[in-house]
Amino acid sequence: MYPISPIFADYIKRHDRQFIVKAVIDGTEYTSAQIIDFSIENVMAGGEELEIGTAIPSILTINLRLPDPIRANAKVVPHLSLSLEGMSWMDAEYPWESMNIPWVAGATEWLPLGEFYIDTREKINNVWTYTCYDKLITADVPYISQLSYPTTQKAVFDEICNRLGFTYDSSVVINPAYQIQAGPAGYTCRQVLAYIAGANSASIFMGKDGVMRFKRFSAGAPAVYEMTTADYIRVKQTNPVKTFTRIVVTYNTEDGLIYEAGSGDENHTLYVENPFMTQAEVNAMYVALNGLTYLPLTMDSRGYPHLDQGDVIGFEQREGGSWIDTNIPWQEMNIPWDGIMRYTSFILRQTYSFKGGLTHKIEAPSQSEQQSEFQLEGSLTQQVNRLNQGSVKFDKSYYGITHSRTEGIVVEREDHLSRLQLNSDVMDWKVENQSVLYLDARAKKLKFAGTLEGVDGRFTGTVEGGMIIGGSIQIGSAFSVNNAGHMIAVGAEFSGTISASVITGGQINGTNITGADILGGRIRTATSGDRIELDPDGFKFYDSGNRVRVALGTNQVAGISGHTYYNSSGQSMGLIYSSSSELAVIGNRDLRVGTNSGGITYLQGSIQFTNGTAVSGLSISSISGLQAELNSIRSLISNHTHTVNIGTHNHGNSQNQNWGGTFTTSTP
Repeated sequence: MYPISPIFADYIKRHDRQFIVKAVIDGTEYTSAQIIDFSIENVMAGGEELEIGTAIPSILTINLRLPDPIRANAKVVPHLSLSLEGMSWMDAEYPWESMNIPWVAGATEWLPLGEFYIDTREKINNVWTYTCYDKLITADVPYISQLSYPTTQKAVFDEICNRLGFTYDSSVVINPAYQIQAGPAGYTCRQVLAYIAGANSASIFMGKDGVMRFKRFSAGAPAVYEMTTADYIRVKQTNPVKTFTRIVVTYNTEDGLIYEAGSGDENHTLYVENPFMTQAEVNAMYVALNGLTYLPLTMDSRGYPHLDQGDVIGFEQREGGSWIDTNIPWQEMNIPWDGIMRYTSFILRQTYSFKGGLTHKIEAPSQSEQQSEFQLEGSLTQQVNRLNQGSVKFDKSYYGITHSRTEGIVVEREDHLSRLQLNSDVMDWKVENQSVLYLDARAKKLKFAGTLEGVDGRFTGTVEGGMIIGGSIQIGSAFSVNNAGHMIAVGAEFSGTISASVITGGQINGTNITGADILGGRIRTATSGDRIELDPDGFKFYDSGNRVRVALGTNQVAGISGHTYYNSSGQSMGLIYSSSSELAVIGNRDLRVGTNSGGITYLQGSIQFTNGTAVSGLSISSISGLQAELNSIRSLISNHTHTVNIGTHNHGNSQNQNWGGTFTTSTP
């Protein structure tokens, strides 16, 4: 029962009550100026008697006088309020702190009647008729779980509610020990929610505020609302009082497998269909429902919109008579002296209709004892039942196997982890929605995405694939790979990338392999930075800045080969090269020849300086023995004298005196 204020509860019972109506549709408020009438149908049991584990959407049918249609799926929330225009201060006998009366409009609080969404529409003259359903209708979608199974019913319930945007209140209590062993396959979200509620002795409905609730049934539950004879127009008992003492739960409809608890005949047996329940859960349900009793009836009430489907109601009924007409033994009489009997029943169906005033029809159906004991079948029904039992139907699952006109035979796990499709053209075996084995018969192609194992497997033809893991491979005598990863091959051609820590050949690593050649375009120790590269032009040495510092190669045109050295700026500083007649060391700038730490530089052979190049930085003392030799020469020169004979002559003139002779020189 939806909570209402004391003044609403008081005025709803008055015979002079006057309703005010409005509807908030897609955020816009419409009043009685646009609302012609509406009706709301709430159903807790869709069958002929009490049911456990249902989730039936409520239906709103509303007629509006509007010029334009309202969009599909628009949210519709009808409201009712009671007018307080005739209320005086003397009538307000209510605690001040519990009052919730607006100062404007003179009415009680607005009572929501549910949240609905437009499904269909129809226009007759100038009136639009909209048929709307509450949010449970959105749960009619296939349930595909992302959980790992087995898991708790609470986890499954929450996954569905989070996916659909449902909220629920404290009435939703799910036993934490109840589990679902495998993912529900082939069920809608609404079915799964209903099954979980049923396992917990409850049914589901959307409250008037749009919040999901559990209606939990139990024996001896007190009435939430008591009606007097003045609160209803008429009531009709449709069958004797119904009591349940036995529960039968069918958990496999295909094979008719059941759990049961309690004892009793068909008239006292509650039948439930629920694939998630166990014997322990059935026993717990029996403890809650054993002895549950209600009076089957049809009632035309004055209209109490705060009542919910599933509520237990109490009501009075006059059943007295005259003494002269009473022919029942005294000891069997069970009529109060005032002649009023008091009963309880469930609201299993109710319909509110508003058209200026409010009418309210309540139903609690049940099967008669004869219907329970003798379920007669006509000849056509018998034939149909036999056909259903012996026929295989398309798109119906038999232990996970489904026959389809479009796919053929489909075998699928309940939790959708794996699925096999088989027909004359295609075999497709999927795990977690990924094909692991696929056969295209027309294309003659088989694809396998898993591990292929065989004790003695033989393959012929062409094998194409990405990776072979484990064991060893032997192809003739020319190629083999052992289980340690060692490969032996006569020859190989690679077009991609070869990654290895060591490549052994020739005299590398001390192993002599005759004729081991590595042929290719380029060999390098790294892709960038400090590295050495070998290509057809020669060796190159790069620094960390990707600049060539040393190059070794051959100039075929010039007929020379040698080294070229570069500075950190990439400028050539010199080269060492050989030609057919000489080896040259050339510096493009300064050229330094020397040793470190006092070492000796040896020059062997003749030395020739060309182009008048001056030699600097070389002193006499730097040449070993040269100073001594020069000193010896200087000593000899300083003490040396010699004679010179120039002869006597008079320069061809006899008159001149003859001059000349032998002379001695002085020292230097």
